[in-house]
Amino acid sequence: MNPANLYQGDRVSWLETGAPTEASALKVWLRSTSAAAGLEVNGTAADGGWDVVITQQQTAAMVAGAWELQVVATVDGAPLTVRRGALTVRKGLAFSGTPGTFDDRSQAQINLAAAEEAIRALTTGAQEYTIGGLGTGGRKVRRPDLPELIKWRDRLASQVAQEKRAESLADGSAVSRKIRVAFR
Repeated sequence: MNPANLYQGDRVSWLETGAPTEASALKVWLRSTSAAAGLEVNGTAADGGWDVVITQQQTAAMVAGAWELQVVATVDGAPLTVRRGALTVRKGLAFSGTPGTFDDRSQAQINLAAAEEAIRALTTGAQEYTIGGLGTGGRKVRRPDLPELIKWRDRLASQVAQEKRAESLADGSAVSRKIRVAFR
């Protein structure tokens, strides 16, 4: 089984056991849900399954955040999806020289916090507020922009909730959202 969390710069490996015994090849595709990033990894046949290895260099290049993976076996020359899943790529703590600040939040979480701060400022009397540095792609919002800012905040809150659900599913701590009904 693949890891629920992996860290940038770590070597990750697992034994994939779900492929049919007649499979002639195995690939794992990983795609970031928040950036245009992906990775393709080939499995190597092993006793009882397929060894899958993601190298240190490959994980170092992965964007932190939620990722989806698809394990595909080749059976009789045709692809067969063995399973799909989710995992979270976390920033590594390694540094060289003097360590800088560390923020392990996703970009959506960072943006949500900035939007909420701007809304607080505008609703408590400020006439305008700058989100992020203007030299770093930030933007200035004014009191009339408040309805648009609230919509943006709501979209970000939904995205952050999705990320948290994906993390819960990946680490097995998700609570079932099913409602069971019995008719007699």
